[in-house]
Amino acid sequence: MPKSSRPLLIVGAAALLLLLMCSAPLLPPPAQIPVTLPATPLVFVELPTVTPAAGTGAQQAAPAAAPALQPDPTRAVSTPSPGEPLIVTPTPLDVRGLAIDAYMNSLVADQLFHGSILVARNGQIVISKGYGMADGDRNLANTAQTRFRLASLTKAFTATAILLLQERGRLSVNDSICAYLEDCPAIWQPITIHQLLNHTSGLANYTDSLDFETTEMLPTTPSELVARFRNLPLSSTPGTLYYYGNSGYVLLGLIIERVSGLSYGEFVEENIFGPLNMQHSGYDTSVGTIADGLAAGYNTFSQKSGFIDLSTLYAAGALYASVEDMYRWDQALYSNRILSQPARDQMFTPYLNEYGYGWKISRSAGRLIISHPGNMTGSSTFFARLPDDQVTVIVLSNMYWANTTGIGSRLIQLALE
Repeated sequence: MPKSSRPLLIVGAAALLLLLMCSAPLLPPPAQIPVTLPATPLVFVELPTVTPAAGTGAQQAAPAAAPALQPDPTRAVSTPSPGEPLIVTPTPLDVRGLAIDAYMNSLVADQLFHGSILVARNGQIVISKGYGMADGDRNLANTAQTRFRLASLTKAFTATAILLLQERGRLSVNDSICAYLEDCPAIWQPITIHQLLNHTSGLANYTDSLDFETTEMLPTTPSELVARFRNLPLSSTPGTLYYYGNSGYVLLGLIIERVSGLSYGEFVEENIFGPLNMQHSGYDTSVGTIADGLAAGYNTFSQKSGFIDLSTLYAAGALYASVEDMYRWDQALYSNRILSQPARDQMFTPYLNEYGYGWKISRSAGRLIISHPGNMTGSSTFFARLPDDQVTVIVLSNMYWANTTGIGSRLIQLALE
């Protein structure tokens, strides 16, 4: 699995600074495959994973040859009202859409990408399309409706579930996590829900363990995941250091279940996917093989990956969706459809290392960038929102070595031109 820290990407004249974070970290990370056709070179800057808080004490209290390709036809998509289905009609792409389509086709020709993308600007979808294969063995091409494992894009949905429960008066992000967890270790008493959300809890990251890669294909219960790190010492005083990991989001999933009385998957379905008509989204419960409707995982363009049972990632990385469903999600975040404005403000407030609740929030060249990547066995994903420019870029790939952050950054450039 990829390491828990990934390079930041500064893109062209806009210098778009984007952090890459992963769901599981043991395989060597994919090489930063050069992205073709950029207007200016991509520059990679390594930043520390651990970021100290300013001052002292706990800070920031919360407020093989490839098979023949069968790409889907050129598509134009109308922007939906929240909860309404996307309307897709086969109309010609505009100049930006054609440029993006040419760029993506070049990546497939160079065997650098399987997956689907969606790019929107000013409330209109520029392009929504699949590229490469969902499953080459069955000659199934990717489309805009193909379902992809989201990896760490799951975290934004987990954070939203917590904020929904806070709005309903069922919890506060300032609460100690031990108020909601059985047999809570004494050293966890100072940890708040807020600190789980923004990766400042000090918890050891269980996916960094040496045995994770060898056991990722085995069904695992949330309690068994917690047992992997509950007796480990904290790496820092809660609230003082940023360290990206998955353990905190496993605990958030358990808190959601304890407070709501529903399983994590049921809660997300009933409170987010259902209301937004995200019919190609869900919690992955497949055992031993990829479920029907989900893109098969690849390492490289022609080599399939091993299987990962997503119960081993749970609320940190077990959801799946299509790019068009993710656009429904994006549009809902501009309204009160799921969360109120105060709750969204809280989610998009950057804390240490510019991380909020399930999102990276940064400014570069005067542009607000809200983003998150994901990477795990057989999957690489990237989602960026530029609210001031009304630009959305979604890249979902069933190819581990796809450079989705680099691809997404180039798509941002093309959308802004």
